[in-house]
Amino acid sequence: MKISLVLSGGAARGAFHLGVLQAIDELGVEIDVISGSSIGAIIATSYAAGISPKRQLEIFKSKEFKKAFKFNYFKKGLFQVDAQKSIIQKLVPIKNIEDTSIKLYVSAIDLISGDIIYFEKGPANILCVASSAVVPLFRPIDYKNYKLADGGIMDNFPITPIIKYTNPIIGVDLHPLEKGCKNSMMAIMKRILFLMWRASVQKQIGFCDLYISNKKLSQYGLYSFKKLDEIFDLGYKQAMMDIKCFLNQTIDSK
Repeated sequence: MKISLVLSGGAARGAFHLGVLQAIDELGVEIDVISGSSIGAIIATSYAAGISPKRQLEIFKSKEFKKAFKFNYFKKGLFQVDAQKSIIQKLVPIKNIEDTSIKLYVSAIDLISGDIIYFEKGPANILCVASSAVVPLFRPIDYKNYKLADGGIMDNFPITPIIKYTNPIIGVDLHPLEKGCKNSMMAIMKRILFLMWRASVQKQIGFCDLYISNKKLSQYGLYSFKKLDEIFDLGYKQAMMDIKCFLNQTIDSK
């Protein structure tokens, strides 16, 4: 079966994406087109460039990967990513995103126009770094006439560019919606901001033929890389269960 795949942003929780991709590979499902935002864009690009999920996991866990992040002395962001580091080149070993065998879309926000840009051509390393540039932690990326920042700011579930394809759509979300709200003003404000940000994602999920997430993801910090193996396993097990069920339903309906 051929599918279209959407990978949301979610920083260190991206290891969940890698577990899902591992399950997809083992189940023999073919990805025809893939779209990603933020960490989802990096993982999508790396996978489309031929880097296996387990190899990506090794790279993310490495000390060399952490060294690619440099303190930026508060110049338009606390940190910057050195896209020329060899470890980044190992993660994204292609020059342009159109060089992959899988059709690929990388989303980013242009801070000048306020538009969401779904790139299907352009320098892979620069656009991946731009898609994951969470302001103010990371500085925006200047590219052509754009000033690019994290695609997840306005579209953390970039399904828009792949709706036109006829494949079943599988969406993977690293920010599951939990029910309930604590009764403190701070908790209520955080809940309101999350729901406002989440509103567009809720609509986009409706376009998915299969939606994959797990409530346990909320237990993992976005910028803690200490439990990547655990998150990988969570994604793998969830995807194995969900995709097997989806495949069986698809066969039964024929």
